[in-house]
Amino acid sequence: MKDKGCGCEEILKSWINKDDAVEESHTDSDCDGEVSDCTCVEKIPEKSDADNASGNEECGCGVEENNSLENSSSEEGCGSGCACGWDKEYPDLSQVENPLQMKHRVDDGFIKKFEEYARKLGISSIGYTSFHPEILLSDKKVYYPQAIVLTMPMDRKIIKTPPGEEAQSYNDAAYEKLGKITYKLSDYLREHGYSTQIAHPYEALVDLSKLGEKASMGLIGESGLLITPKCGPALKISAIFTTIENLPLREENPHTWIRDYCNRCGKCIKACPEKALIEKETCCGKEVILIQNQCIGCSLGCTYCIEDCPFDTKGYDHIKIRHDKLVAKLEEKNNKVNS
Repeated sequence: MKDKGCGCEEILKSWINKDDAVEESHTDSDCDGEVSDCTCVEKIPEKSDADNASGNEECGCGVEENNSLENSSSEEGCGSGCACGWDKEYPDLSQVENPLQMKHRVDDGFIKKFEEYARKLGISSIGYTSFHPEILLSDKKVYYPQAIVLTMPMDRKIIKTPPGEEAQSYNDAAYEKLGKITYKLSDYLREHGYSTQIAHPYEALVDLSKLGEKASMGLIGESGLLITPKCGPALKISAIFTTIENLPLREENPHTWIRDYCNRCGKCIKACPEKALIEKETCCGKEVILIQNQCIGCSLGCTYCIEDCPFDTKGYDHIKIRHDKLVAKLEEKNNKVNS
Protein backbone atom coordinates (compact mmCIF):
# COMPACT_ATOMS: atom_id res chain seq x y z
CA MET A 1 0.00 0.00 0.00
CA LYS A 2 1.46 3.35 -0.99
CA ASP A 3 1.39 6.40 1.22
CA LYS A 4 -0.45 9.28 -0.43
CA GLY A 5 -0.31 11.67 2.46
CA CYS A 6 -3.20 10.28 4.48
CA GLY A 7 -1.06 8.05 6.63
CA CYS A 8 -2.26 4.63 5.49
CA GLU A 9 1.28 3.36 5.07
CA GLU A 10 2.19 0.37 7.18
CA ILE A 11 4.48 1.00 10.12
CA LEU A 12 5.63 -1.14 12.96
CA LYS A 13 3.35 -0.21 15.80
CA SER A 14 4.42 -2.58 18.53
CA TRP A 15 7.46 -3.80 20.30
CA ILE A 16 8.36 -5.52 23.54
CA ASN A 17 8.44 -3.49 26.71
CA LYS A 18 11.22 -5.37 28.47
CA ASP A 19 10.07 -4.32 31.91
CA ASP A 20 6.64 -5.86 31.40
CA ALA A 21 7.47 -8.66 28.97
CA VAL A 22 10.37 -11.00 29.53
CA GLU A 23 12.38 -10.97 32.72
CA GLU A 24 15.97 -12.13 32.54
CA SER A 25 15.50 -14.46 35.49
CA HIS A 26 12.38 -16.17 34.15
CA THR A 27 12.43 -19.93 33.72
CA ASP A 28 9.65 -22.43 33.14
CA SER A 29 9.86 -23.29 36.83
CA ASP A 30 8.58 -19.77 37.59
CA CYS A 31 5.24 -20.86 36.13
CA ASP A 32 4.96 -23.78 38.58
CA GLY A 33 4.44 -26.13 35.69
CA GLU A 34 1.38 -24.25 34.44
CA VAL A 35 2.73 -22.42 31.40
CA SER A 36 -0.77 -21.31 30.38
CA ASP A 37 -1.00 -19.24 33.58
CA CYS A 38 2.27 -17.45 32.96
CA THR A 39 2.07 -13.82 31.83
CA CYS A 40 5.61 -13.36 30.55
CA VAL A 41 4.54 -11.75 27.27
CA GLU A 42 1.09 -10.28 26.82
CA LYS A 43 -0.56 -8.82 23.74
CA ILE A 44 -0.30 -5.23 24.97
CA PRO A 45 0.93 -3.09 22.07
CA GLU A 46 2.67 0.10 23.06
CA LYS A 47 1.96 3.33 21.18
CA SER A 48 4.33 6.10 20.32
CA ASP A 49 4.16 9.50 18.71
CA ALA A 50 4.87 7.76 15.40
CA ASP A 51 1.67 5.77 15.78
CA ASN A 52 -0.40 8.85 16.42
CA ALA A 53 1.26 10.57 13.48
CA SER A 54 0.24 7.81 11.10
CA GLY A 55 -3.16 9.43 10.75
CA ASN A 56 -5.18 6.24 10.35
CA GLU A 57 -7.95 7.73 12.47
CA GLU A 58 -8.49 10.48 9.91
CA CYS A 59 -8.18 8.33 6.83
CA GLY A 60 -10.07 5.25 7.99
CA CYS A 61 -8.73 3.00 5.24
CA GLY A 62 -9.10 -0.63 6.11
CA VAL A 63 -11.23 -0.02 9.22
CA GLU A 64 -14.53 -1.05 7.68
CA GLU A 65 -12.92 -3.87 5.76
CA ASN A 66 -11.11 -5.19 8.82
CA ASN A 67 -14.31 -5.11 10.85
CA SER A 68 -16.18 -7.03 8.18
CA LEU A 69 -13.30 -9.47 7.99
CA GLU A 70 -13.49 -10.15 11.72
CA ASN A 71 -17.26 -10.47 11.66
CA SER A 72 -17.18 -12.88 8.74
CA SER A 73 -14.56 -15.17 10.31
CA SER A 74 -15.97 -18.35 11.77
CA GLU A 75 -15.02 -19.39 15.28
CA GLU A 76 -12.96 -22.20 13.80
CA GLY A 77 -11.22 -20.03 11.22
CA CYS A 78 -7.49 -20.13 10.88
CA GLY A 79 -7.17 -16.52 11.90
CA SER A 80 -3.88 -15.94 10.11
CA GLY A 81 -4.59 -15.38 6.46
CA CYS A 82 -5.03 -19.10 6.01
CA ALA A 83 -1.26 -19.42 6.07
CA CYS A 84 -1.71 -21.87 8.90
CA GLY A 85 -4.38 -24.42 9.80
CA TRP A 86 -7.33 -24.61 12.15
CA ASP A 87 -6.82 -23.65 15.76
CA LYS A 88 -6.06 -27.18 16.94
CA GLU A 89 -4.32 -28.33 20.07
CA TYR A 90 -1.34 -30.52 19.26
CA PRO A 91 0.48 -32.76 21.72
CA ASP A 92 3.86 -31.58 22.95
CA LEU A 93 6.39 -33.78 21.14
CA SER A 94 9.40 -32.37 22.98
CA GLN A 95 11.93 -34.96 24.07
CA VAL A 96 14.00 -32.45 26.05
CA GLU A 97 12.76 -30.22 28.89
CA ASN A 98 13.52 -26.52 28.96
CA PRO A 99 16.70 -25.88 30.96
CA LEU A 100 16.35 -24.41 34.44
CA GLN A 101 19.43 -22.25 33.85
CA MET A 102 18.89 -20.89 30.37
CA LYS A 103 21.52 -19.39 28.11
CA HIS A 104 21.00 -16.12 26.27
CA ARG A 105 23.75 -15.82 23.67
CA VAL A 106 25.16 -17.88 20.79
CA ASP A 107 28.18 -17.64 18.53
CA ASP A 108 28.31 -17.83 14.73
CA GLY A 109 29.51 -21.42 14.87
CA PHE A 110 26.42 -22.55 16.74
CA ILE A 111 24.06 -20.79 14.31
CA LYS A 112 25.83 -22.43 11.38
CA LYS A 113 25.49 -25.91 12.93
CA PHE A 114 21.84 -25.27 13.79
CA GLU A 115 21.05 -24.18 10.22
CA GLU A 116 22.89 -27.16 8.74
CA TYR A 117 20.87 -29.50 10.95
CA ALA A 118 17.62 -27.73 10.00
CA ARG A 119 18.30 -28.10 6.28
CA LYS A 120 19.12 -31.80 6.70
CA LEU A 121 15.68 -32.23 8.25
CA GLY A 122 13.99 -30.55 5.25
CA ILE A 123 13.84 -26.84 6.12
CA SER A 124 14.27 -24.59 3.08
CA SER A 125 14.70 -21.17 4.69
CA ILE A 126 15.50 -19.87 8.17
CA GLY A 127 14.88 -16.34 9.43
CA TYR A 128 15.26 -14.48 12.69
CA THR A 129 13.22 -11.71 14.22
CA SER A 130 12.00 -10.28 17.52
CA PHE A 131 8.58 -10.82 19.03
CA HIS A 132 5.89 -8.29 18.03
CA PRO A 133 2.57 -8.26 19.95
CA GLU A 134 0.68 -7.61 16.69
CA ILE A 135 1.42 -11.14 15.46
CA LEU A 136 -0.45 -12.78 18.35
CA LEU A 137 -3.80 -14.41 17.60
CA SER A 138 -6.72 -14.16 20.07
CA ASP A 139 -5.51 -14.33 23.69
CA LYS A 140 -2.54 -16.60 23.10
CA LYS A 141 0.76 -15.87 24.83
CA VAL A 142 4.40 -16.03 23.83
CA TYR A 143 7.01 -16.50 26.53
CA TYR A 144 10.34 -15.65 24.88
CA PRO A 145 11.37 -12.48 23.03
CA GLN A 146 13.16 -13.82 19.94
CA ALA A 147 11.88 -15.99 17.08
CA ILE A 148 13.47 -18.44 14.69
CA VAL A 149 11.18 -18.78 11.66
CA LEU A 150 11.26 -21.94 9.54
CA THR A 151 9.81 -22.69 6.11
CA MET A 152 9.37 -26.02 4.35
CA PRO A 153 8.44 -26.56 0.68
CA MET A 154 4.87 -27.62 0.10
CA ASP A 155 4.45 -31.11 -1.38
CA ARG A 156 3.48 -30.74 -5.04
CA LYS A 157 0.78 -33.38 -4.53
CA ILE A 158 -1.17 -30.75 -2.61
CA ILE A 159 -0.94 -28.34 -5.55
CA LYS A 160 -1.92 -30.93 -8.15
CA THR A 161 -4.87 -32.39 -6.21
CA PRO A 162 -8.27 -30.59 -6.44
CA PRO A 163 -9.76 -29.36 -3.16
CA GLY A 164 -11.29 -32.16 -1.14
CA GLU A 165 -10.50 -34.88 1.37
CA GLU A 166 -7.45 -36.17 -0.51
CA ALA A 167 -5.91 -32.73 -0.87
CA GLN A 168 -6.59 -32.00 2.77
CA SER A 169 -4.96 -35.26 3.84
CA TYR A 170 -1.80 -34.20 1.99
CA ASN A 171 -2.10 -30.77 3.57
CA ASP A 172 -2.44 -32.20 7.07
CA ALA A 173 0.54 -34.47 6.48
CA ALA A 174 2.69 -31.49 5.50
CA TYR A 175 1.73 -29.56 8.63
CA GLU A 176 2.42 -32.57 10.81
CA LYS A 177 5.80 -33.17 9.14
CA LEU A 178 6.90 -29.58 9.71
CA GLY A 179 5.58 -29.77 13.27
CA LYS A 180 7.78 -32.78 14.03
CA ILE A 181 10.81 -31.10 12.45
CA THR A 182 10.17 -27.99 14.53
CA TYR A 183 10.10 -30.03 17.75
CA LYS A 184 13.39 -31.70 16.81
CA LEU A 185 15.01 -28.32 16.27
CA SER A 186 13.55 -27.07 19.53
CA ASP A 187 15.04 -30.07 21.33
CA TYR A 188 18.40 -29.27 19.73
CA LEU A 189 18.28 -25.77 21.20
CA ARG A 190 17.20 -27.03 24.61
CA GLU A 191 20.01 -29.57 24.68
CA HIS A 192 22.42 -26.67 24.29
CA GLY A 193 20.86 -24.64 27.11
CA TYR A 194 18.32 -22.40 25.37
CA SER A 195 14.66 -22.30 26.37
CA THR A 196 12.07 -22.56 23.61
CA GLN A 197 8.37 -22.37 22.82
CA ILE A 198 6.94 -23.91 19.65
CA ALA A 199 4.63 -22.14 17.23
CA HIS A 200 3.22 -25.25 15.53
CA PRO A 201 2.45 -24.68 11.82
CA TYR A 202 -1.11 -25.95 12.32
CA GLU A 203 -1.90 -24.18 15.57
CA ALA A 204 -3.05 -20.56 15.76
CA LEU A 205 -0.55 -19.13 18.22
CA VAL A 206 0.81 -16.37 15.97
CA ASP A 207 0.38 -15.12 12.43
CA LEU A 208 3.25 -17.06 10.87
CA SER A 209 3.13 -15.22 7.54
CA LYS A 210 3.60 -11.89 9.29
CA LEU A 211 6.37 -13.37 11.40
CA GLY A 212 8.15 -14.58 8.26
CA GLU A 213 7.82 -11.14 6.68
CA LYS A 214 9.24 -9.49 9.81
CA ALA A 215 12.15 -11.90 9.59
CA SER A 216 12.76 -10.55 6.04
CA MET A 217 12.31 -14.02 4.54
CA GLY A 218 9.87 -12.75 1.94
CA LEU A 219 6.75 -10.64 1.66
CA ILE A 220 3.05 -11.31 2.07
CA GLY A 221 1.29 -11.26 -1.30
CA GLU A 222 -2.28 -10.37 -2.23
CA SER A 223 -3.32 -13.90 -1.26
CA GLY A 224 -2.21 -13.33 2.32
CA LEU A 225 0.53 -15.93 1.90
CA LEU A 226 4.22 -15.38 2.47
CA ILE A 227 6.19 -15.37 -0.81
CA THR A 228 9.86 -16.39 -0.53
CA PRO A 229 12.67 -16.77 -3.08
CA LYS A 230 13.04 -20.54 -2.69
CA CYS A 231 9.38 -21.60 -2.57
CA GLY A 232 7.25 -18.70 -3.74
CA PRO A 233 3.93 -19.06 -1.87
CA ALA A 234 4.08 -22.89 -1.87
CA LEU A 235 5.38 -23.41 1.63
CA LYS A 236 4.54 -24.18 5.23
CA ILE A 237 5.76 -22.03 8.12
CA SER A 238 6.55 -22.68 11.78
CA ALA A 239 8.55 -20.86 14.44
CA ILE A 240 10.50 -21.37 17.62
CA PHE A 241 10.44 -18.62 20.24
CA THR A 242 13.62 -18.62 22.28
CA THR A 243 15.74 -16.84 24.86
CA ILE A 244 18.65 -16.27 22.45
CA GLU A 245 19.31 -12.53 22.43
CA ASN A 246 21.85 -12.20 19.63
CA LEU A 247 20.21 -13.98 16.73
CA PRO A 248 21.41 -12.67 13.32
CA LEU A 249 18.49 -10.37 12.62
CA ARG A 250 18.09 -8.89 9.15
CA GLU A 251 17.21 -5.23 9.47
CA GLU A 252 16.03 -4.54 5.90
CA ASN A 253 13.62 -6.64 3.85
CA PRO A 254 14.96 -7.02 0.27
CA HIS A 255 11.63 -8.40 -0.95
CA THR A 256 9.44 -5.27 -0.66
CA TRP A 257 9.22 -5.03 -4.47
CA ILE A 258 6.84 -8.01 -4.34
CA ARG A 259 4.11 -5.69 -3.12
CA ASP A 260 4.24 -3.61 -6.30
CA TYR A 261 4.27 -6.69 -8.50
CA CYS A 262 1.31 -8.28 -6.70
CA ASN A 263 -0.61 -5.02 -6.93
CA ARG A 264 -0.37 -5.24 -10.74
CA CYS A 265 -0.94 -8.99 -10.99
CA GLY A 266 -4.05 -10.08 -9.09
CA LYS A 267 -4.11 -13.62 -10.49
CA CYS A 268 -4.71 -15.14 -7.05
CA ILE A 269 -7.88 -13.04 -6.68
CA LYS A 270 -9.30 -14.34 -9.96
CA ALA A 271 -8.23 -17.91 -9.18
CA CYS A 272 -10.12 -18.20 -5.88
CA PRO A 273 -13.29 -20.28 -6.51
CA GLU A 274 -14.84 -19.19 -3.22
CA LYS A 275 -14.35 -15.43 -3.79
CA ALA A 276 -12.45 -15.27 -0.50
CA LEU A 277 -10.17 -12.51 -1.81
CA ILE A 278 -11.98 -9.21 -2.25
CA GLU A 279 -10.38 -6.26 -4.01
CA LYS A 280 -11.35 -2.80 -2.81
CA GLU A 281 -10.31 0.71 -3.80
CA THR A 282 -9.32 3.16 -1.08
CA CYS A 283 -7.88 6.66 -1.07
CA CYS A 284 -4.46 5.01 -0.86
CA GLY A 285 -4.97 2.64 -3.78
CA LYS A 286 -6.03 -0.96 -4.12
CA GLU A 287 -6.46 -3.14 -1.04
CA VAL A 288 -7.16 -6.87 -0.97
CA ILE A 289 -9.18 -8.32 1.90
CA LEU A 290 -9.29 -12.00 2.84
CA ILE A 291 -12.70 -13.26 3.94
CA GLN A 292 -11.46 -16.03 6.19
CA ASN A 293 -14.58 -18.17 6.51
CA GLN A 294 -14.84 -18.36 2.72
CA CYS A 295 -11.29 -19.64 2.29
CA ILE A 296 -11.15 -23.45 2.06
CA GLY A 297 -7.38 -23.72 2.04
CA CYS A 298 -7.32 -24.90 5.65
CA SER A 299 -10.34 -27.20 5.41
CA LEU A 300 -10.17 -28.77 1.94
CA GLY A 301 -6.55 -28.24 0.92
CA CYS A 302 -7.43 -25.67 -1.75
CA THR A 303 -4.34 -24.19 -3.43
CA TYR A 304 -5.75 -22.43 -6.50
CA CYS A 305 -4.31 -19.08 -5.39
CA ILE A 306 -0.89 -20.74 -5.22
CA GLU A 307 -1.31 -22.68 -8.46
CA ASP A 308 -2.01 -19.51 -10.46
CA CYS A 309 0.63 -17.38 -8.74
CA PRO A 310 3.50 -16.43 -11.11
CA PHE A 311 5.91 -16.86 -8.20
CA ASP A 312 4.97 -20.54 -8.23
CA THR A 313 4.63 -21.10 -11.98
CA LYS A 314 7.62 -18.97 -13.10
CA GLY A 315 9.76 -18.71 -10.00
CA TYR A 316 10.99 -15.83 -7.87
CA ASP A 317 14.13 -15.05 -9.89
CA HIS A 318 12.24 -14.94 -13.21
CA ILE A 319 9.62 -12.57 -11.79
CA LYS A 320 12.30 -10.36 -10.21
CA ILE A 321 14.08 -9.97 -13.55
CA ARG A 322 10.82 -9.04 -15.31
CA HIS A 323 9.94 -6.60 -12.55
CA ASP A 324 13.33 -4.90 -12.65
CA LYS A 325 13.12 -4.51 -16.45
CA LEU A 326 9.67 -2.95 -16.17
CA VAL A 327 10.82 -0.54 -13.47
CA ALA A 328 13.84 0.43 -15.57
CA LYS A 329 11.62 1.13 -18.59
CA LEU A 330 9.24 3.26 -16.54
CA GLU A 331 12.14 5.24 -15.09
CA GLU A 332 13.58 5.77 -18.55
CA LYS A 333 10.21 6.96 -19.83
CA ASN A 334 9.78 9.36 -16.91
CA ASN A 335 13.27 10.74 -17.42
CA LYS A 336 12.50 11.48 -21.08
CA VAL A 337 9.26 13.23 -20.15
CA ASN A 338 10.97 15.35 -17.49
CA SER A 339 14.02 16.20 -19.61
